[in-house]
Amino acid sequence: MAIASLPRVNAGIYADMLHRAAATLGGVSRLALRLEAPPEEVRKWIAGAEEPPLAAFLEALDVVAQGPYARGLRRLRVAAIRSG
Repeated sequence: MAIASLPRVNAGIYADMLHRAAATLGGVSRLALRLEAPPEEVRKWIAGAEEPPLAAFLEALDVVAQGPYARGLRRLRVAAIRSG
């Protein structure tokens, strides 16, 4: 087994985790941005038609673990400074 491949224990677990991550972030498009993968590819992973890369699965785990605090992409925050 290669280090970057997922064991074929239950492919549904991977699809379910990606589905939950998409729901947490607000959709497949946002998850695709987070994973830096084409949305069509992410849809295949969620459907269980293709096996996701290990990095994508682990990132989905992170998103689900963060729950409502997860963000699609970290936005730049800027503070406005007012004078007197």
